[in-house]
Amino acid sequence: MNKSLVLNIIREHSSLSRAQIAKIAGITKATISEIVSELLDEKIIYESGAMENSGLGRKGIMLNFDANHGVGVGIDLGGTKISFSLFNLNAELLATEQAETYKVTTRKQFLKLFNQAIRNLLDKYSISADKLKVIGIATPGIVDYHRGIVLEGSPNLPEWENIALADEVSAVFNVPVVLENDIRSALIGEMWKGKCQKVHSAALIGVGTGLGAALLMDGKIIRGANNGAGEIGYMMFSREHLNQNWRNKGCFEVHCSGSGISQRYQEMSGKNLTAHAIAQLAQQGDTLADSLFRDLADYLAIGILNIIAIANPEKIILTGGVIRSSPLFLHYVQSHINQHTFTQTQIQVEQSELGTQAPLYGIAVLALNRVYPSIQFMSDAQLS
Repeated sequence: MNKSLVLNIIREHSSLSRAQIAKIAGITKATISEIVSELLDEKIIYESGAMENSGLGRKGIMLNFDANHGVGVGIDLGGTKISFSLFNLNAELLATEQAETYKVTTRKQFLKLFNQAIRNLLDKYSISADKLKVIGIATPGIVDYHRGIVLEGSPNLPEWENIALADEVSAVFNVPVVLENDIRSALIGEMWKGKCQKVHSAALIGVGTGLGAALLMDGKIIRGANNGAGEIGYMMFSREHLNQNWRNKGCFEVHCSGSGISQRYQEMSGKNLTAHAIAQLAQQGDTLADSLFRDLADYLAIGILNIIAIANPEKIILTGGVIRSSPLFLHYVQSHINQHTFTQTQIQVEQSELGTQAPLYGIAVLALNRVYPSIQFMSDAQLS
């Protein structure tokens, strides 16, 4: 605990002498010196020039946190896009890149391209093997965070279930690999750099190729007994829904996702268009496209109202490509929520400003928590 305290004092304040650290921490100078020696050996802090002498005693050597001692790779696997990043020990993004999701039919083909993309990123930025400390992967589906396994994956990724993804990637790059659900990672990113900073209860809903949610309740990230918390794509809304098979795409996801909108538009018009193209048609006055997005808004409002009734969050944040494609329909969602909430549960639904960077920030924090548990990014939140 003392080591963690000292490290985070140096990290947050930087350029402090041992005496200054002892004063802030309330720990003896002898203990401070011992801890500092350990941190210097680990090369996570470094000494710099002496501070200015005030005339009282000898000059002190300044201590600094070395955020660039190592780097990590963060990846967000999406149904249509894959985002890659490099991050430092402060969970700051140093570089980001994006690629189309690989159009292959087997997991083996996918992982071959995936691992090569990581190698290409490391080569592009000249990251040596000793500099790479950890890899974090945010993926759709039900994920066992502690064991690094995709239990039940997304239908948008090939053979993406019952896969020990963390172990498979770790064996290639010889570093720890941390795996988490993509929306849960995005919520942690919002807690770190976005609209959920200093918030203790919140829900993030991702409306993209698929549909998912993540919950923060009383300062704790909720994963559920079998890591299935937040799989709202399988919510149902009427008795008739009980008689249909929603195994591959849940009821809520059919009505409230990019792939669902595309599927329904094709069934009704015979045209195969992306959700973004349908959103543009809706803005141009296309009756069918407009009705599908109003339908989406209605279903989204019902889902949000159910979450509010269960969890009473401080914030509801929306993210995902569909939200970015058609932000105007959010006023329909908000009007429904205003109509059906009480004084103590009223809430303003907000759109994420981090967007695609949120899961990259979140998986960076989770990955660093695994390899550098002494670094405290959000001391008042329980992330694991």
